[in-house]
Amino acid sequence: MQNNLAEQFQAVRGLSPIQSERDCKQDIRHVKKGGYLEIKSDTYLVTQVFRYLEVKWNSFKKKKNEYWVTELQLLNVITGEKTFIEWEFDDELEVSQTVTDVQLRELSENGKPISRKTLDDIAEEEYGILKYNGMNYHYVEDDTWAALFYRNESDTPLQVRMYEFKGDDGSYLTLELWEDEDSKPEREAFISKELAAVSIKVLQTELIISSNNEDNNESL
Repeated sequence: MQNNLAEQFQAVRGLSPIQSERDCKQDIRHVKKGGYLEIKSDTYLVTQVFRYLEVKWNSFKKKKNEYWVTELQLLNVITGEKTFIEWEFDDELEVSQTVTDVQLRELSENGKPISRKTLDDIAEEEYGILKYNGMNYHYVEDDTWAALFYRNESDTPLQVRMYEFKGDDGSYLTLELWEDEDSKPEREAFISKELAAVSIKVLQTELIISSNNEDNNESL
């Protein structure tokens, strides 16, 4: 809890009112680590920026035309809550926000726990229904894809396959299967919902470092 409070304190101090006025006309595509967003009246600090490059399903080789999905890890500066949003541009800007992290053990198919083989069989048959918290999620072949995950520009990218399902309520279930299990991020699966790009207000595109902030950081 103390760590969360420290994060929140630093997050609030990093927002520059003057810079917010300059950046408010930008959209989410210009936001970097250290930037700030307003979503549904809540203010978030962008703590991490990850990128996914779509690749061929079987070989993980790059495709001729690059298609990127960007993931932002966010910290609510008031509550300390962490969440993720993803954006991609395909004719228009598409954004989704994670609403719930899911453990694989919480999912079932026909009343039975799922495994990697379950997902392989679903992908091969191009059909399947998973259940989570009483909700049915239907496999969407056209949205299922493989990617190279870039934690940053210097690290070697990780290979991951994303299995996509759509719920009866319109939400989405994404399952991530990593080729290198030891290096995978903490999240195994998550529920997300579409978020209108116009509902996101950019307050600050990146971290603004001032001499006052540096002096204050040294005094902590």
